[in-house]
Amino acid sequence: MSRSNPNTGSTNPCTRWHDWKGDKGFVHYYDKAAQANVDVPLPFTFILLDETATVKGWHDASESGIYANEVRDTRQEVFVVRAFKGGELASGHYAAIRDRVGALGGNFVANLYIAYRVGDTFELGSLQFKGAALKTWMEFRKMSRKDVFEKAITIKAATKGKKGSITYYVPEFTLTPLSEASNAKALELDKVLQAHLTAYFARTKDQAAGISKEDLAKADAAFAHDPQQVGEDAVAEGEAKRQVSRATQQEAQGAEEKMYGSDPDDEIPF
Repeated sequence: MSRSNPNTGSTNPCTRWHDWKGDKGFVHYYDKAAQANVDVPLPFTFILLDETATVKGWHDASESGIYANEVRDTRQEVFVVRAFKGGELASGHYAAIRDRVGALGGNFVANLYIAYRVGDTFELGSLQFKGAALKTWMEFRKMSRKDVFEKAITIKAATKGKKGSITYYVPEFTLTPLSEASNAKALELDKVLQAHLTAYFARTKDQAAGISKEDLAKADAAFAHDPQQVGEDAVAEGEAKRQVSRATQQEAQGAEEKMYGSDPDDEIPF
C-alpha cells in the first residue's frame, strides 16, 4: 500500500463468508461479533459476481487450518497450500498436488463472490462449496451457462444423499428472475470487488501466500468455534490472469474446466 496506490494490499470487502454445511443441509456463516456460527434458513438467494478456487481444510499434525491462494485456472496457475501453524504443505498445479493435499486434510473449494440481501439492501459476501456440494454447483453452472451471471440464484432446498455409512446433503439450485434495480446494485458491488481483486491479483506468489500474526489469531478464534471454518479473515489470496465477472457479462468457453479441471475432487462428501 502507498499514498499513490492505496488499493495495494486492500482488505477483502466481503462482509460475510458463507459456507455450505453438508452434514446438516444449510448455509451458515461465522459471526465475529457474536463469536458464533449463524445458520441461514433456506431458501437462500444470491447474485453471483465472480468466482475463484482455493483449498481449505484441517491439518491434524499442526492442529491448525489449511489455506491457500485463490486461482482462476487450475491448469495454469499454482496453488501454495499451507497450514496456519504448519507452514507450507504443498505447491504446484492442482493436478500434481491433489493427492498430497487430500491426504493432509485439504479440500478443493469453489469460492463464489456474491451479492446477498440484508433487509432492503445488498451486501458483498462469499459462498463456498466443497465435496458433493461442489459437484452439484458445477453441474448447475454448466447447465445454466451465462444465466448464472444474468439472473439471481436460489438454494431452494437440500437434497439428502448417502455414501457408505455417511449421510450428507447437497444444495438444490434454481435460477431466479432479477430486477433491473437489483442488478444495478449488484453491479455497484462488483465494481468494489473488482477493484480489490485487481490489487489482489497483482501481488507476487510469496505475498499472496503470506499471512500475518493478526490474521493467525483471528483464524484460531474461528477454529475454536468450528474446525470446518477456515478463518475467513485469515485466508490468504493469490495472483490470477483471467477475470470473469458480472460487470463484463462474459463467460469464456471451457471456464468450468479451467476453474475445476476435467476431474474434480472425488472426496468424501461435505
